[in-house]
Amino acid sequence: MKYQYQAGANFERRVKKHLQEQGYCVFRSAGSHSPADLIALKAGEVLLIQCKLHGAISNAEKEKLMLLKDELNCQVAIFSRNGELIREDL
Repeated sequence: MKYQYQAGANFERRVKKHLQEQGYCVFRSAGSHSPADLIALKAGEVLLIQCKLHGAISNAEKEKLMLLKDELNCQVAIFSRNGELIREDL
């Protein structure tokens, strides 16, 4: 279990670094059990990010992200294991 957490945390850090290189200010919500693993900000843009090292996003996670997306009028993104950014309307 500890290995899975560490692997997921390392993946989130890699995604965070990638987004920072793209000019985003990125916050990691480690241990908060929030709907988004990362929150990325750029002029006029708010991006809620879910990092999926294993498996797909669950329906419960989708629902929480959609509620936040609607409340904040922002974008949602999912980073897959291979590092591909997938923007969706979920």
